[in-house]
Amino acid sequence: MDADVWQGMAFPREPLPVPATGGMPDGVLRDDPLPPYPHVLFQPDPEVFLHTLARLPAVRQPWLRRIYDRVRQHPYDLF
Repeated sequence: MDADVWQGMAFPREPLPVPATGGMPDGVLRDDPLPPYPHVLFQPDPEVFLHTLARLPAVRQPWLRRIYDRVRQHPYDLF
């Protein structure tokens, strides 16, 4: 068994008194870099998106059906 796993089971750390949310307090420096920002906008996979829409009963409504048809015809265009 890995030593870190064993240490975590044998000597559990005390939980934080409050949830750790928000920014860093003034005067505290980070010891790890911020995560990099993506270079492209998020775009869902067209196959998964269409499969999910097809399973919704609301896809029969005209406004959602237009979205479904547009993505099906041009799957890699931006929404």
